[in-house]
Amino acid sequence: MKKMRASLFSLLVALLITSCAAMKPVAPEINLMGLVMDEVTLSHVNMVASLRLFNPNAVTLQVQSVEYELQLNGVKVSTGQSLRSLDIAANDYGSLDLRLSSAYWDLFRFINNIQQGEELDFRLTGKVRVGGLGIIGHTFNFDHEGKIPLVNSAGQPSPLFDPLIMSPRQ
Repeated sequence: MKKMRASLFSLLVALLITSCAAMKPVAPEINLMGLVMDEVTLSHVNMVASLRLFNPNAVTLQVQSVEYELQLNGVKVSTGQSLRSLDIAANDYGSLDLRLSSAYWDLFRFINNIQQGEELDFRLTGKVRVGGLGIIGHTFNFDHEGKIPLVNSAGQPSPLFDPLIMSPRQ
């Protein structure tokens, strides 16, 4: 009887260890899909960064929060945290818009750093906190960089600058 209890206890411990390992989530893939100036005020510029997240896990992943820092051409222009959570089904995509606010001082530093060109270097770094049914809460770091086109194929300014282009008064 003691031998049977010891075997059962060993089996239970092994099962718990493997199930805990299975609950550890894999980091979601995060991509910046767009950056648009949303509003220009007297004190700052509001932008919207559109993120696409992919859940490579076998279960639904709850993105609880995203903390981020945005650099444009090597100058930090915004930091912040997402205001809402997002559930992403297993092996599926989800979208999250981050509202960025940047003071003019940061933008002036960035604008002085722009050189004549057709692209803008960006770097989006931060942390994403995830959890969900069957998943132990975990925080992942992310670091995504790339280029944003400043002009489209027709040579017109990109949508990034739409709020800055005002039509003449009639």
